[in-house]
Amino acid sequence: MNDIQQWLDNPGHDYSAGVTLFARYSKNRALVRYFQSGTARFRMGKLVYEMGKLVKTTPSAKRIVETQNFASLQPQQSERPRVTSEVTSEVTSEVTSEVTSEVSLPRFILDAKKEVASLYTLIDKRHRELYDLGTSNADDVVRKRKKILDGRKPAIDRADRLYRLKEAWIKLEDGPARERVASDIRELLAAPWKEQPTMVAPVETRHGTSLRSDVSGLSDLNLTNRRSALRSSITKAQNMLQYQTIRKGDSPTPMPPGPKRDEYERKLAALKAELTAVCDELERRKPA
Repeated sequence: MNDIQQWLDNPGHDYSAGVTLFARYSKNRALVRYFQSGTARFRMGKLVYEMGKLVKTTPSAKRIVETQNFASLQPQQSERPRVTSEVTSEVTSEVTSEVTSEVSLPRFILDAKKEVASLYTLIDKRHRELYDLGTSNADDVVRKRKKILDGRKPAIDRADRLYRLKEAWIKLEDGPARERVASDIRELLAAPWKEQPTMVAPVETRHGTSLRSDVSGLSDLNLTNRRSALRSSITKAQNMLQYQTIRKGDSPTPMPPGPKRDEYERKLAALKAELTAVCDELERRKPA
């Protein structure tokens, strides 16, 4: 992984090149998609940190703070934080004046870490929903796409801000600057927030007349495009249930029972119902 080390050693990190390297070596595909969908302004610090984990070295704490635009919170020259040279395990991977265990971190930092992880999971789920919608510009697809984009924005904004504050607190020595960051983290954790609704309606309510009326308002071209997109989405959902990947694998590895499988089964049933409605509408419009 010399190419990763060279990228880390270069003070002027190229974000796109870093994401490409991370995608090549990392097994965490959700994190890869997270970096691919972001920008250097908000996600460079985490990228540097995760790249450091890949080569089992810890990047300069000062460099991460600078990358995350926390220049105003950097310690003075005489207060430079002590930086460990390697991360000894995944559990003790956060950078402090020494390798720090999860137990020794304050409660509000542990809460911040937990919420950031939860938000990343939610954001990745929305990314999958966007991918499953396909590239059609049919009116109903555009509507759904907009709802998903609008719905995930609060989660992205909160995750980015909470992550940057958490990283800044970890990098700083005890002092006024660290206390200000701690106060900001507690305030953000206490602030109520709610993800905006992302879907047009629950699957269970989109039956019969309402579903038929949705497709009857589409043009012939939009119906044809929607049929293609639905067939593609159905294939992907079936592959997820059978192989746990959107592409057919060499041998079946069925998704185990649980909430995730239940969600995909409901989604598959909804897609098939909509495909039936679209095909029926196209058949109805054929000249006699």
